Amino acid sequence: MNSPAESTESKHVIIVEDNTTTNDLLCDWLKPHFHVTGYLDAEAALKGLSNSSPGQVVFVVDYNLPGMNGIDLRAKLGEKFPTAKYILISGLFDEKLLHEARQAGYDATLPKPFPMPTLFKKVQDLFALPASQPNLVEKIKQQPA
Repeated sequence: MNSPAESTESKHVIIVEDNTTTNDLLCDWLKPHFHVTGYLDAEAALKGLSNSSPGQVVFVVDYNLPGMNGIDLRAKLGEKFPTAKYILISGLFDEKLLHEARQAGYDATLPKPFPMPTLFKKVQDLFALPASQPNLVEKIKQQPA
């Protein structure tokens, strides 16, 4: 059986949220349970992340980011992390954005404001899914035309 430290290290949550207070709160709340890294914008996340991360990865990405929105960021992250799981957070959800999130390959969405236990449960649920396979959108992209 894995020790708690090994279990935490093998589950990496990456937060991309431009509001410093929210970013810090999300990171601090999840750190007792997972290895957590926070970025304040899409460019910093893309520059700071290597092409792979040990263990399972769940991204929690805000939609309204400076320079690049969460939909565009998902496309770029999917190239580097095809087996990762993705949660889009936003205070601006409507039917159009929900549709865009599904089309982009987000595994879950979460409207702001949200209770922290709700985020924790979504992250836990995504870690419970098989990490070795790309999500459905990535599988479709990989199939020959």
